[in-house]
Amino acid sequence: MAGKWITELSASTPLADAARRVLTVRLAVVHEYLPLAMREADKDPEHVHQLRVSTRRAAAALEIFTKCLPDKDYKRARTTLKRIRRAAGEARDWDVFLMGLPAGAGSSARLQAGKDLVVGYAVARRTAAQDVLADASPNYPFDFERFQADTVAALHKPHGHSEPHTLTDLAQPMLSGLLQELHQAASGDLTNYEHLHQVRIIGKRLRYAMEVFVECFAPEFREKLYPQVEQMQEILGQANDSHVAGQRLQELLERLRISRPGDWRRFKPGIDALRRQHEQRVARQGHAFSEWWKNWQETGGEAAFAALIHKKEENRRGPVAPEIAVPPSAEENALSHSQGSD
Repeated sequence: MAGKWITELSASTPLADAARRVLTVRLAVVHEYLPLAMREADKDPEHVHQLRVSTRRAAAALEIFTKCLPDKDYKRARTTLKRIRRAAGEARDWDVFLMGLPAGAGSSARLQAGKDLVVGYAVARRTAAQDVLADASPNYPFDFERFQADTVAALHKPHGHSEPHTLTDLAQPMLSGLLQELHQAASGDLTNYEHLHQVRIIGKRLRYAMEVFVECFAPEFREKLYPQVEQMQEILGQANDSHVAGQRLQELLERLRISRPGDWRRFKPGIDALRRQHEQRVARQGHAFSEWWKNWQETGGEAAFAALIHKKEENRRGPVAPEIAVPPSAEENALSHSQGSD
């Protein structure tokens, strides 16, 4: 994705300058995808996906550099991005829901009626979501461009001698804190989806922060640690997609039971079958995360991350960080299990 990595920074970049660079890049990507998602989502659903991701990254940048923005400007920027993100999120959730439905016929007549109803229901909800998205930024592009300019112009140096002054001053404590939060959340009962969801939220914050602070650390930070965190997010993202889908299917069933009890019995088997598929997927992804976490601990990923972020460096070309073992892929694990051990 364009603008994913924030370059042209270093560990010693003054914090206000880093904030201007990061927010300029992040808001430019939102500006790029906003009209595509608003007006051309029917041509490529990826436009909506990229808009949601870009607003998340921009919101993460606001949180990272909150010390560099006056409170009123921070609140206004957060509100603007939240409105766009929620509109894009609703549309994207229905895109993902529809893509996850089995294609065509193939079920028994007993199940097909419910599945057909779900398709029609989802298409109608997706259409309504697009209308909301089309209104997410009134008077585009003028209002959004003014918002971009005003937000970047409002950035200033942090006040107070105890505040961080360079990018690395902020990077080290922030990443260390996020790493600790991740460890604490992942140590909970992950059979409870709410706990797994919290891990996903913290992991997302960690990932977006890594993209901002990448130039503060040695190459291993980007080349070995980031792909592991990205893999975690992919696992938990799939779990979240199915959790959301299951909730929506359950909501549809309840609406039918109350408003059309005569039809409810006819549609229920097919809707239940889809709901069970998503429940099973959530369980599979929860297990996949447990395996990821085990590998992350056993291969020293967490320890290497902690050591790396506490090692001050002027730039990515500084001293080489400790060797980081990369967890084996699912395919490598499967091959190892099939061959046995010596």
